[in-house]
Amino acid sequence: MEMRVREALADNTSVDLTQLRWIGGAMLGVAAVRPLVPFEFVPPCPLRTLTGIPCPLCGMTRGVTAAVHLELGKAVFLNPGSIVAVVLTILILLAWRTKRVKIPVWVFFVVLGLMWSWELFKYATGRAL
Repeated sequence: MEMRVREALADNTSVDLTQLRWIGGAMLGVAAVRPLVPFEFVPPCPLRTLTGIPCPLCGMTRGVTAAVHLELGKAVFLNPGSIVAVVLTILILLAWRTKRVKIPVWVFFVVLGLMWSWELFKYATGRAL
């Protein structure tokens, strides 16, 4: 069992950048106009709604919006992953000739773990989510 887990974490996953370019471009576009929309069109986090505990992605929509509008301190506070998402999106859009990249599987787990640690820290210390 332990050997299978190690092998799985050592694997690489191939990511198609063509689809990510479209998704990233849409993310940046929505974040640019989101403050102009008079109503909130993003549904609330299901985990936080049901349990009160934030998920690793809580704050990403507001964080990406803040990052796109260069409110970097606010973006980091809401979710540091929002800055990473914006920077990676810009890099992917600039590297338009690159079709695919291979990413080690463990990177996904580490990033989600760090993001959730931040959200749980804010939750435990009573900071606004």
